Amino acid sequence: MLELQWEKLKSLLHYSYVNVPFYRRIWGEAGIDPLRFESPADLQSLPTVDKQALIAAQARNEFGLDQKRGLEKVHTSGTTGPHFYVPFTLADFQKKYAGHLRQMYASGWRLGVRSASLYYSGHPQFQGRYTGRGESDSFVPIRKLALPLAHRRMSLTPYHERVSGNDEFCAEWYRRLAAYRPVLFETMEFNLPVLMDYIERRQLPALRIPIIYLLGTLSDKQRHRYREFFSAEVYDRYSPHEMEGIAFACNVHRGMHVACDSFCVEFLDDAGRRVYPREIGQITVTDLDNYTMPLIRYRVGDVGFYYDEPCSCGRGFPLMGEVAGRTRDVVVVDGISVTPSRLNAMLQDRPDVVLFQIKQTSGHALEIDIVPKSNADRTTLSAEVRRELELLLEGKASASVRFVEGIELEPNGKICLTKVSQDLGSES
Repeated sequence: MLELQWEKLKSLLHYSYVNVPFYRRIWGEAGIDPLRFESPADLQSLPTVDKQALIAAQARNEFGLDQKRGLEKVHTSGTTGPHFYVPFTLADFQKKYAGHLRQMYASGWRLGVRSASLYYSGHPQFQGRYTGRGESDSFVPIRKLALPLAHRRMSLTPYHERVSGNDEFCAEWYRRLAAYRPVLFETMEFNLPVLMDYIERRQLPALRIPIIYLLGTLSDKQRHRYREFFSAEVYDRYSPHEMEGIAFACNVHRGMHVACDSFCVEFLDDAGRRVYPREIGQITVTDLDNYTMPLIRYRVGDVGFYYDEPCSCGRGFPLMGEVAGRTRDVVVVDGISVTPSRLNAMLQDRPDVVLFQIKQTSGHALEIDIVPKSNADRTTLSAEVRRELELLLEGKASASVRFVEGIELEPNGKICLTKVSQDLGSES
């Protein structure tokens, strides 16, 4: 697998150096000739790129996209930074679709088996229906054919109001899932706890869903509750819109397998150095299959870590941990850094919390909005959460708790469970 990865990497670097003005320019400015590379380790000498740099390069036509025909575009969700489009050909799309199927097959699901999805209102599949932003998915006719027929996919209506908490959405989700009985259900981290609370409050018969893909950060205790409540195996996968199929979980549920035949995935510190195993770093990806608009050492905008030992399932792919959150939402207080996943786990572990949002509004102050369970002791809950968070930040920040009926959604329809003020994010 690593030999295949190296051969594909050499081919991509050669193509990009010869044919892509953007990379030829930035590599030349760094005094680096990738054609002289002798091993995959040499990749670390190349400069990294981010969304802002790629958007600027697109504006200057440094990828030569104006001269290419038959392109369709997929856009990022805008959650990890600016909203930008990545072009694909049909051949690119087929490779990404194959990567997606490999992820889903790892759970035991197969084409032709009933599935359902509940995403967010700005997801490309909805083509701007709920956001009014005129967004469109790539290769829409193919998707409209493949998802209902080959995937037997039922798509649920996402929240598309300003604030969560409207039980009418939950009622529809429950009714349709109970009637359709999908084997696989894929949804966001903020939808499933709301659905579970709705079922409990209304004392409805539990849904049995054998396979659940939950996209987002998830604590071990919450995973166990979902497993018990829905009689489900709960999986994760890592698939930013612009690079489908990076990593997938197996039934061991210890991190995710990196598809190293299609991607080079690195974990870097702020200075661009590779971090040690199990140490949090910025996720940086090279897509080995995309020649239309090559993404080489691309900082996705997420943080995570990797393992240096194989998985007990027997697969030979390297392992990365579950994504720890967005780079811009890492809470930093007087040199102490806490990832969104650690903060989220503090509240996800609690059975008396339905939904929440942790906001860093200033350098030493955090605000916590909590949608509590109906039987929660609010006084105890507030005191314990404030104490736990202040301990996590070693007493260097204060926390206030507010109980709310719902959590405000982002413009793209997602809910950020941990959110750092944009001004603070730019300072850090």
